[in-house]
Amino acid sequence: MEIGNILSRAWKIIWKHKVLWIFGILASCGSRSGGGGGGNNFSTDSGQNFNPPPELQQFFTNLERSMRTISEEQIIMFVAIFFAAICLLVVITWLVGLFGKTGVTVGALRAEAGSAVTFRSIWSESWPVFDRIVGLNFLLALPPILLGVVLAVGFAAIGVLTMGIGALCLLPLLCLFIPIGIAYGVFTDFASIAVIKENLGISAAIQRSWDVLSKNVGSLALLALVLILGSFFISILLALPFFLALLPLILGAANGGAMQNMTVTLVCFAALIPVILVASGILYSYLQTAWTLAYAELTAAK
Repeated sequence: MEIGNILSRAWKIIWKHKVLWIFGILASCGSRSGGGGGGNNFSTDSGQNFNPPPELQQFFTNLERSMRTISEEQIIMFVAIFFAAICLLVVITWLVGLFGKTGVTVGALRAEAGSAVTFRSIWSESWPVFDRIVGLNFLLALPPILLGVVLAVGFAAIGVLTMGIGALCLLPLLCLFIPIGIAYGVFTDFASIAVIKENLGISAAIQRSWDVLSKNVGSLALLALVLILGSFFISILLALPFFLALLPLILGAANGGAMQNMTVTLVCFAALIPVILVASGILYSYLQTAWTLAYAELTAAK
């Protein structure tokens, strides 16, 4: 497998057929990558406390008074509805992401075959296999979820019993799951591509993916390393504008004027979101196209 040729062909395909960017945007919605947010505590060396404006204080006061009038049953109902809405949003996002990846794969295969790559052709060709794609990815998602739950419970139990010492000792062991997770992700992608390219069932696609992966470990590991490192640096570049947009808010919080700079930050975020959305679509369409071309080359008749 010529990795350089795959990378260049993937770029040529997504640049020529920009309709794949649309499906790349959909794929980015359900991507496995995620970001964790942390709380930020701002303080100044002068010891000054940040006092919110009176309007904000009045808002929270009124909110506290309103909460006192709500019954316990209403709170439980609200929490249940909120939890159900979150679960529904997660499922919808997951399905949208799967359909986006399916569309990119279909478009890349059509481009390789010299067929027309249009939104209509990709849409019509993606739906007949989408039910198998959903079933396959749901089935392959269960082992990582169950393993994650078991590891989390075991990690917490060991940490409590050993007062945190055992948990620290297990951290290097957990690092071994990073390459395993990457390999499992490639295995899942190849199984999905097998369903689309060879019109296989779920069990046959899993077997096909394992055969291709087990026989080409070295070349696929090198391709994964190149794509992961490349996407990592690109993700940093995409996140940099958001960090710069937060600077006015951070500086305002340090100087006691966070609310005045809130408008500037919100305007910057609103202007950056469409740009980041398109850039993410290009990135995910490129990654999925590269893996599709790799699978197609490895399974081509010699």
